[in-house]
Amino acid sequence: MGLSQSRKIPGRIVSDHNEALFFWEELINNKKLSDPFDVVHVDSHADLGLGGAAWSFLQKSFLTLPVDSRRKIREYKFCDRVEKINMGDYLLWAVAYKMVSSIVYCANPHGDKNDYVLDTLKDFHEECIWDKPVKNYIQLKYNEIMDMPKLYSSDEYKKKYLEGAIKDPEVELLIIPTIDDVRFAGDFDYAVMAQSPNYTPASADFIIDIFKEYIEEI
Repeated sequence: MGLSQSRKIPGRIVSDHNEALFFWEELINNKKLSDPFDVVHVDSHADLGLGGAAWSFLQKSFLTLPVDSRRKIREYKFCDRVEKINMGDYLLWAVAYKMVSSIVYCANPHGDKNDYVLDTLKDFHEECIWDKPVKNYIQLKYNEIMDMPKLYSSDEYKKKYLEGAIKDPEVELLIIPTIDDVRFAGDFDYAVMAQSPNYTPASADFIIDIFKEYIEEI
């Protein structure tokens, strides 16, 4: 990743992945970070909502709300009926908050690399992933008079849905499926590492100490 012990960057160690989103909110509120920004996501999971209900909620009337209201979602009285921002969908929430302009997903070479919801992709189109970097685009959308197309819906239905939909800005999603193609110069503004105790054994915590050698904790 190009990180350097002699040129440390500001960063934070968190417990769960979704705390990265809360850290970004903190930085933005303190005017230390401007959005939208680019995210490099190194993980075995995309954290873009697969397996949860957030993607469906975010592609309904939520999209009619201005950004300021979207980012106050946790203050709303009905928030207890909405799936909480969690480890598996926080990046999709960041997209819905219009915080993120692009995502580079450095995936586990031995794991799933397309663990995102196809309905959240631009025009419902996916470039398939093999062994080379692949570029897809996330674009949240909502048509108030039509149901979200199903996997088996006709191209005509999908086209009509898209023509009448509210569309958020597209967010580039570059998936890097192998370690060989992960090349960065280390010129990051901030770095966040999640301990992720639900997914990693305590024996892996030594990696946290190594990571600390490359960041200035804030």
